[in-house]
Amino acid sequence: MSRATLLIAAALSMGGGPMSELSAQAAPQVPVERRVKKLPRQRLSGPRFGFTTFTGETADLRDQAGLEPIMSQFGWQLETQVVSLESGNQALMEWLFLVGGVEQDELNLSLAWIAGYRLESGVEFGVGPNFSYNRDSEDTTGSMVVAGGATMPFGDIYVPLNVALAFAKGGPRVTTLLGWIIG
Repeated sequence: MSRATLLIAAALSMGGGPMSELSAQAAPQVPVERRVKKLPRQRLSGPRFGFTTFTGETADLRDQAGLEPIMSQFGWQLETQVVSLESGNQALMEWLFLVGGVEQDELNLSLAWIAGYRLESGVEFGVGPNFSYNRDSEDTTGSMVVAGGATMPFGDIYVPLNVALAFAKGGPRVTTLLGWIIG
């Protein structure tokens, strides 16, 4: 080691000198009441069911094909709490798999990846990409989803109710889903 390296190491180990003042300024201390508490992560999942309403050009094309502008949705949501705070607020990562349109003899597969946040009250919101595949058109389409809703406790079970707006080519789609959480 060079003499300069030894002097810097000695100054740091003794806690004095300009180097220790610099490192103290570079790493400010977060007050205890503002620190993130490490709480156990929960992995929650459960079934979802509801419907999607198509608008714009997509609704017109569905009408021309003899399909309704609304279709059923059935699926499963996988949810992981990324951060869980003592206040009850949670940062979430969610995957949602849906099968739609079975009542109209069509098959529409959908996958959404949502980054969300849930307040202690159960009110939640999120945003993320969505990809859909339709068996008849053999097209895969993408959209951006903005979702909001609430997860309400009913005894030992939690019931989420969410409304999502997907911005897609051909017009926005509105999806409403209800389900329950198993966790």
